[in-house]
Amino acid sequence: MRLYLNERPRTFIVTSTSHALIIRHPSPKYRSSSGSHLHIHHHHHHRDANGAASDLNTANNAGSGLSNKVLVEFVKKDDLDLSRFKDITPSKTRSNKQILGFLGLLNMKSNIYIGFITSEETVASPTVREKVNRITAVDFYCLNNDEYDHLINKSVDDEPDYFSNPQQTPLSSQQSQLAQERDKLRNEYPATSVRKLLSSGSFYYSRNFDVCSNIQERGNPDEKNPKFQLVADSPYFKRFMWNSFMNSELIEFRNRLTLDEQQSFDTSGFLVTMIRGYAKTVNVVINKEDALMTLISKQSCIKNGPLFGEWGCDDNGAVSNFVETEVIIYTQKYCLAYVMVRGNAPIYWELENHFSKKNILPTNKNSKKVVYPRSFEASQHAFTRHFDRLANQYGEIHILSALSRDASSYKGDLNATFESHIEFFNNNRERNQESSEQKDMEITDKGNHLSHPNYKLEYTHVPITVSLMKKLGYSAQNPHDIVALLVDSIVDYGALLYDSSKKTFIGKQLGVFRMNSFDSLNKANYISKIISQEVIELAFRDIGIALDIEVFIKHAKLWSENEDVLSKLTLNFISNSTKLQTSSATSTKSSVKSHLTKKYLSGVVDTKPNVSAMLKLLGRLQDQVSISLHNPIHDYVAKELSKRTKEYSSYKDISVFASTFNVNGTFYDGDLREWLFPTPKYTIEKSYDLVFIGFQEIVELNASQMVNTDVGNKIQWERKIKKTLDDHNPEGIKYFSLWSGQIGGMALLLFVREEEINNISNVEGSFKKTGLGGMSANKGGVAVSFNYSNTDICFVTSHFAAGLSNIEERHHNYKTLIKGMLFSKNRKIRNHDAVIWSGDFNYRIGLPIESVKSLVEKQHYSKLFEFDQLNTQMANGESFPFFDEMEIKFAPTYKFDNGTKTYDTSEKQRIPAWTDRILNLSRNKIIKQSFYDCADDVIFSDHRPVFALFNIKVHIVNQAVKKNLSNELYENYRKNYGDINDIFGTNSNIWKLFEEEKVLPPPSSEIQKWWLEGGKAAKVYIPELNNEKVNDGDINIINPRYPVNPFEETEEPEFLSKSELLKLLSDK
Repeated sequence: MRLYLNERPRTFIVTSTSHALIIRHPSPKYRSSSGSHLHIHHHHHHRDANGAASDLNTANNAGSGLSNKVLVEFVKKDDLDLSRFKDITPSKTRSNKQILGFLGLLNMKSNIYIGFITSEETVASPTVREKVNRITAVDFYCLNNDEYDHLINKSVDDEPDYFSNPQQTPLSSQQSQLAQERDKLRNEYPATSVRKLLSSGSFYYSRNFDVCSNIQERGNPDEKNPKFQLVADSPYFKRFMWNSFMNSELIEFRNRLTLDEQQSFDTSGFLVTMIRGYAKTVNVVINKEDALMTLISKQSCIKNGPLFGEWGCDDNGAVSNFVETEVIIYTQKYCLAYVMVRGNAPIYWELENHFSKKNILPTNKNSKKVVYPRSFEASQHAFTRHFDRLANQYGEIHILSALSRDASSYKGDLNATFESHIEFFNNNRERNQESSEQKDMEITDKGNHLSHPNYKLEYTHVPITVSLMKKLGYSAQNPHDIVALLVDSIVDYGALLYDSSKKTFIGKQLGVFRMNSFDSLNKANYISKIISQEVIELAFRDIGIALDIEVFIKHAKLWSENEDVLSKLTLNFISNSTKLQTSSATSTKSSVKSHLTKKYLSGVVDTKPNVSAMLKLLGRLQDQVSISLHNPIHDYVAKELSKRTKEYSSYKDISVFASTFNVNGTFYDGDLREWLFPTPKYTIEKSYDLVFIGFQEIVELNASQMVNTDVGNKIQWERKIKKTLDDHNPEGIKYFSLWSGQIGGMALLLFVREEEINNISNVEGSFKKTGLGGMSANKGGVAVSFNYSNTDICFVTSHFAAGLSNIEERHHNYKTLIKGMLFSKNRKIRNHDAVIWSGDFNYRIGLPIESVKSLVEKQHYSKLFEFDQLNTQMANGESFPFFDEMEIKFAPTYKFDNGTKTYDTSEKQRIPAWTDRILNLSRNKIIKQSFYDCADDVIFSDHRPVFALFNIKVHIVNQAVKKNLSNELYENYRKNYGDINDIFGTNSNIWKLFEEEKVLPPPSSEIQKWWLEGGKAAKVYIPELNNEKVNDGDINIINPRYPVNPFEETEEPEFLSKSELLKLLSDK
């Protein structure tokens, strides 16, 4: 990457090998060009279209409303003329610096700075294709002021300090003047403190992926051509992005680019995300092969108020000392990843010290007291928000608290209060879910929003002591008594385990441990190490690999270093008060109470310089405002494209074959044509565009395993179905296995015809357990989400609780999946244009077995359907509200004696039922169903496969036509305003590039409202009641005898004259 500067008009350009990012402020400040040694003499005189010289300094006195606005454009490097620009890229040979990544824009004291990473050290490699770098140097350049240009590629601290040595030879007048000016700049150059902070070695970034995310969020860890993600889709990870204030607008700018431009932008290094914490990779040997073991910890920066120290949460549930830690082991065949989180108790609390007359510092535990500045109810709301966000991201939650239970201590008091909030949450969970359920009933719009997951908080108090930690230390030994408390949840939550040889996930982490001690440092870190070691040992045990003790020794050393680093980073930045700790957007309102009540030494201790630098970085000083980015060319093209969508988009119908099958733990190698191509019963003239198969009981489960290692059946079924599709489809086309996923006994397979593969993007899966309260994979769901061109589609398969009377538990299973299965940007199942949901829902028929068999024999399916439990649930708006199901015209598909067409003859004599179903849901009814049936002759299982054929009306965007139209619009813009070099290289028309501020409409009145367009009257106009031209006052009025019900037939007129009404009254 290279960096260029044009002095007048002041413009910066960052270039990669192929593209360029142009950054310009509309009204920069220029120092006088006469004789100042601080000014770079490299001027160009520009002239406007009429040949007159442009007065560039007029910008200093104009456009005050544009102070926080910045012009940005992303173009191909070949389109630029750089002859007027000076290359100011740092010299690697001279200064050991180079432009490595763009951190964003920082607004401080009316100046806007662009920040770049200029030196790095590679410290971690989670996988062979991912590198994490420690930032060792950054540099800032002032965008809207040339006052500091003489410092370009220099460090203020490297300049001679004439005042540092009192024994030095007396200074000349020139040296004295330079020294005074240098000292002044050291104190006044606002970016210096932030530069020092970012160069301290505690910040990390990656050019390969979003370092704020984890492997489970990023997806396939072994993809040869991974899709680079600049920013994780889930907004949850923004809490770890320490340069969010600098790059949030730049991310929005990137999102407005075309898809091709976004890919170029992401890989150019023009924008990176940055974390603070710890990252390190060590080499280990696993199963006689080299492997990588990595530990990454990320401190959160999202909390309003002190980020570190002895504090509770803010109004949104964000807590102090919050950290996410991920441990990753990468071998040639496997990738194991596991995530844990920690943080202070998520309620409103503060630590108050009591001072004696003799001692200004607290001397014992009785001098400290935890105070609760808000009510229990207010804390409970923040508590719920905290755990809702965790559950949205991680699934189930198990809280591990290492707080003291000594009731006489302040820590014991906090522990008791925390436990009371947990108890209150779990006792009132069902009521809270019912109140939020109605909000989730309707199909919500696309976008980021916080859902209300259906979960219960598991809680364990961990009696870990400092003496135990000192005794065992960070060694390969785990305390067995503590492991015994946690092992069940460790097994039930599982871990992400990817098998590279089979290209499949054989494990997913479906829950998270959330640790807390008083400061969430040493004890929380030690408990995390215990869990991490147990996870590694169990996961590799399940795949038949015994680990050498050397692996655990190195693992323990990583956790020991993690504790040391995080403790230093936390303790060095602990805040003594909430002074200036909230973001500028919500500045003082939420912290006034803390300002007045905090009993620390904040009255005599000023904010630490390093804390002040952190506040600047996060944009939390009173005078800091966010930058507003404008990209005029792209904005114009996008606006015009939106007006002409019909020119490059259309609609078409695609066919989807969907099926669900409980295979009873077996693989069938026989003929599948009757199931997959049910002819001649149904006419299938065209090959399916998509094929979606959901399996239940694809394997027999072993409850003691942490990861599911038996994917053999899934692989065999996938091969068998693909071969049947390839060999027997009517058009003779080939199919591509697009995605497959398995959790426990449930699996989902998705196939697409090869010529349609280019229309599909953003494929991602979601998994959720519901069995045994969400703690085992015997029941649950698997879902896949993807875009078919411009239409969002979701396929789901699930297995619900069995038993005739377990209707409520099946309803609970549905709620868990509809709320808990999440995709990128916090989208749920309902946030798609089209949803097809299949599965063994296990709903039964509420009639005696003799009555059911009699109705089945007579094929009176409609009568039988009246007693179907799922039908009743849907009719009452409980399970699957707003979903559609085609009329059932086939016999119940459960339960048969294996290999026969005879219903269950065992001792249990199960009542035949339609347990296997396929439902659909769509916006604007874009799904149409052709048929719905079962394959009677596929009899190896105790269930029958159920299938359906759908047509989905999808929105197709012709990218080639759209690109040509974009080029045409750009040419039109160029003719009106000039090309990119004219727009950014001169001052001409610079003000026209900003849209005019929208003027507020006049206030509303009795006759006109501002929200009514076109000056329409505020009151309804009824012609029959227009009495302006009546004679002798005989006005029209509404007939009082006219029926209130508009559907009631009547001969009464709607209006009467006054004389007619008087006549009626007199006759009466």
